[in-house]
Amino acid sequence: MQTTQIAPNLWTVEGPALIFAGAPMNTRMTVVRLRDGSLWVHSPIAWSEGLEAQLLQWGSEVSVLVAPNKYHYLFVEPWLEHCPQARLYVEPELAKKLRKKRHGLMQETWSERVEEMSNQAPPSYAQDVDQALFAGNPAFQEMVFFHRDSRTLILTDLMINLSLNNVPFLPGLFLRFEGVVAPRGGVPRLMRWFTFDKRTARSALEVIRSWQPERVLICHGEQFAEPGMTLVEREFSYLA
Repeated sequence: MQTTQIAPNLWTVEGPALIFAGAPMNTRMTVVRLRDGSLWVHSPIAWSEGLEAQLLQWGSEVSVLVAPNKYHYLFVEPWLEHCPQARLYVEPELAKKLRKKRHGLMQETWSERVEEMSNQAPPSYAQDVDQALFAGNPAFQEMVFFHRDSRTLILTDLMINLSLNNVPFLPGLFLRFEGVVAPRGGVPRLMRWFTFDKRTARSALEVIRSWQPERVLICHGEQFAEPGMTLVEREFSYLA
């Protein structure tokens, strides 16, 4: 288990690789220690006793779990089971998906601990983390976050930066087409093409600009070396 301290009160933890379009893709979660000493966990990877023990060296307890889009929720149930004090915050399209599937997360077992997110961060973490819904694409939207103290923008699938090491030829072609190959990855091409409602997407972009992030953290691929606003302006130029 590889952990990295990004800044005071901010860490990332590497998870097991998954397969994306035939290519291996790493997973990564981000952890923030809140002002009350508890932990905010973005896109949790698979729970284990060792991982929870590591987190409890950083904070008093896991109080917040965040599922930021409709794909990043696969591992949250074990976290809810093992962290009974934690609440789960889910992106609106994911909430809709879970209700439609009558998923256990939306049933009586967990329902009192699951909350649908909005553009306003809830009181449990609003002093430390801001959020905004990046929408405008009928197939995909994502809640994006900003850790105030470290001036860090936290993304999930909105930007990807994958290495081609050990990637088969055809999946590698697809990753190149998508424009998500390190070190110059970014917003996937198909995501750009299908963002039809650019006005809505620009509203979220203006919020991100107002944050003036100094760095960007992502879930898949190598972290970007560019300063935060340089990356933001480059990758969201398609919304001009």
